[in-house]
Amino acid sequence: MMRKSVLTGLAMVGLVGLLSGCATSDASSKASSSSSAQTTKTVSKRQKLINALPKGVKSTDADLIVVNKWHKHNELSFSKSTVSGITVRSSIVKPLTAFLNGATKAGYPATLVSGYRSVQYQKEVWAESIETYEGQGKTEKQALKLTKEYVAVPRGSEHQTGLAADIMNTTWFDAHNSQLLSSSDKAKGQQWLIKHAPDYGFVLRFTKTGTKSTGIDYESWHFRYVGKKSAAFMTKHNLTLEQYVSLLKSREAAKK
Repeated sequence: MMRKSVLTGLAMVGLVGLLSGCATSDASSKASSSSSAQTTKTVSKRQKLINALPKGVKSTDADLIVVNKWHKHNELSFSKSTVSGITVRSSIVKPLTAFLNGATKAGYPATLVSGYRSVQYQKEVWAESIETYEGQGKTEKQALKLTKEYVAVPRGSEHQTGLAADIMNTTWFDAHNSQLLSSSDKAKGQQWLIKHAPDYGFVLRFTKTGTKSTGIDYESWHFRYVGKKSAAFMTKHNLTLEQYVSLLKSREAAKK
């Protein structure tokens, strides 16, 4: 009887272990399936965006050149012109002028603060920013950290493309000692600029949600010309230029 009882007990333990193993395996299988489904969902979302990309647009288009701290460029060569005394790439004079005129017509006159900057000038802006922070009592390390948040590194500034423009609602700009502050988006005039930029082929370059891909904190005044098709798509899907160009490259790679 003792032996039979022991054997019965061992059999029960084995059964429990087997069932436990099945449960663990089942849980693992479900977790794996869930992970796979999530991956498929992510891939599908990206693929849907790729499939919906505007036709005729290429990642190599001049208007879509990416310049940031990860993609640095030496001085670029292109035709330059001026708008309101500010130098920009000649190819954007017409849409930029229309953008500014549109703001005025809507009752929100805007000020074109800056456009093209040479690599050398950007070096000066960078050094001046660090010096200013240090003058406020910041350490060298703190000054550098703060500068990196809002000032593009030399050779990594969009302004050297001639396609970027800092534009501020004039009323707000004048009332705040001509400062470039993100809080300007509280003004209806700046809100108009941000909302209607795509109508003229521009996008707000450094958005609140795009910091990770751009490397620059939110700037409510920095607009970048990318063309109407691209501007409409980027705005609709809340994409940064880096993300948009990545999608274009994926489409092009799939066609090879």
